[in-house]
Amino acid sequence: MNAALVYSPDYDISLPGLDWLHPFDGRKFSRAWARLGKLSHGACEQALLRPQAPIAIKDLLRVHSREYLDSLSSSNVVAKALEVGALAWLPSSVIQRRILGPMRMACAGTLLAMRHALQQQAVTMNLGGGFHHAFRDHGEGFCIYADVAAALATVRADGLLAPDGPVAIVDLDAHRGNGVWDLCGGDPSVHVLDLYNAQVYPGLFPGSIEEFPFQIPLKARTSDDAYLATLREELPSFLGSMPRKPALAIYNAGTDVLAGDPVGRLAVSAEGVETRDAMVLDTLSGQGIPTVIVTSGGYSSKSHELIAQLAHRVMQLQQVPA
Repeated sequence: MNAALVYSPDYDISLPGLDWLHPFDGRKFSRAWARLGKLSHGACEQALLRPQAPIAIKDLLRVHSREYLDSLSSSNVVAKALEVGALAWLPSSVIQRRILGPMRMACAGTLLAMRHALQQQAVTMNLGGGFHHAFRDHGEGFCIYADVAAALATVRADGLLAPDGPVAIVDLDAHRGNGVWDLCGGDPSVHVLDLYNAQVYPGLFPGSIEEFPFQIPLKARTSDDAYLATLREELPSFLGSMPRKPALAIYNAGTDVLAGDPVGRLAVSAEGVETRDAMVLDTLSGQGIPTVIVTSGGYSSKSHELIAQLAHRVMQLQQVPA
């Protein structure tokens, strides 16, 4: 398949002291790109698509209320969504420039990746994005904007994806994608497979496993064998359960499943994460499904390395010389 990478150095959240207030590494995106540059000997530049501006407000309004977007001018509102109380004391202009601006640029990256995947029948990886805890009228879990839902609504409006075009979302971040489910779960054309740690935020899916068999809870500290065995069984079953072949797949490749991640609290090794990514990528690309990859959560010092490894694997689909 065709393959491409989407990235901008403007993804970085460069707020001095944030590392002391929250385990999220605001510079993991540029660190991942630098690591990928070494892995690929600079060939990643040949596969790069770069968003030129933050996502348009009109596209965010497809899934968010105007009242919510307007409320983000309040430092208190942003501090609550990011779970960093000290941010409430900062001027809104600083938060807009250092946090929300980079997040909107990452949202633009998700939209660019989705457009490219559909137009070129490609696997396209955004090195950011995956804000799967953002709702129509509020943000939580360090997520402000619902990039995947906004991008889906936009490509449908643009005619790149039919109104009933089947979409498969494979969410393997350690945390359940409650925001994506809230915005997309009621759409009969959107199907979600979510393997998540039920013993951390936001907790157990409220529906029954019989009615929603692909909302799959895991126990804290689940390690390679159990995790990969579950995915190996459930991924083909999930895709096979869809009435039609997906016109688009979205893979949330959260790296917070890694052992030692202070927020995800699973116990998958680095090799296990790479095996997971290969399994998903090989399955989706092997079926010729246009695919968007977003990177979502990852709160350990190794997160950027795993993102780079996956991006390098995506490059190899295109057989970009490395």
